[in-house]
Amino acid sequence: MSGIYLKEVVSIKRTRPYIKLLRPKHWIKNVLIFIPLLYAGNLTQPALLWNAVRCYAAFCLLSSSVYIINDIADVEKDRQHPVKCYRPIAAGLVGVRRATVIAVFASLFGLALSMTGYGDYYVLSCAVIYVLLNLAYSIFLKHRTIIDCFCIAAGFILRVYAGGAAGMSPISEWLFLTIVAMSLFMAFGKRRGEMLQTSAESAGVTRIALAEYSAGFVDGMVFVCAGLSIVFYALWTMAGTDYMTYTVPLVIYIVCKYLLNIHNNPSSGDPVPTILGDKGLLVAVGLFAAISVLLLYA
Repeated sequence: MSGIYLKEVVSIKRTRPYIKLLRPKHWIKNVLIFIPLLYAGNLTQPALLWNAVRCYAAFCLLSSSVYIINDIADVEKDRQHPVKCYRPIAAGLVGVRRATVIAVFASLFGLALSMTGYGDYYVLSCAVIYVLLNLAYSIFLKHRTIIDCFCIAAGFILRVYAGGAAGMSPISEWLFLTIVAMSLFMAFGKRRGEMLQTSAESAGVTRIALAEYSAGFVDGMVFVCAGLSIVFYALWTMAGTDYMTYTVPLVIYIVCKYLLNIHNNPSSGDPVPTILGDKGLLVAVGLFAAISVLLLYA
């Protein structure tokens, strides 16, 4: 029995770096795929919901492949970063060749899932653009100041439009602007966290764009995009979503709490650990989702 248990422990230790390589925690970002379905009132339609679930699975695979490619491209710089040096490739736990194979297979399966069963090729188009955009980002766009944040935001927007295509749910202009503002808010917040984690001397080594940002500029953009997120969301709720206007105060609280977290905590500013690491913020987000479902479907 002890031998079997020992083998299981060794097996878990061996697979842990590969699981970490895929970054499953970051799959929560793909929940954006369900937003058009939710607000179009189509969440209760099994066929459309199944399409959205398949689209979600496709983007989980694609996003994991993108993270792996980015880690491969940044392996030497990540080894000089105080936090990113613990990533599986940078730490030497997963070889570059093996990581490349995993990335290729994840991309192929993700594209295959986004190709069939939707009645058109809009989901596939969003998936292909998402992959190409992130390849360009990993190679050179992440070194372009401001453009790097817009690339991050574009990834969120493509998820929403893929979900809209999969669930045959329209996306209004106000919803589009809300997602754009929210995405830029989180992107600039992430850059702010990376600047705090990286010293001025090593900023140009770990990421060229970081050396060109100033703390005052990034803070200003974070607050501007946070304010626009609230305004656009409020206008969207008043444009035709009955009773959803009453969720605006909760959204203001979520934005303010998120702002407080990225300003007070010495984190990377990444939205996933920022939200998952704060129980109060996590409860507020869950409460917002529950109230939205009740208001739209009860």
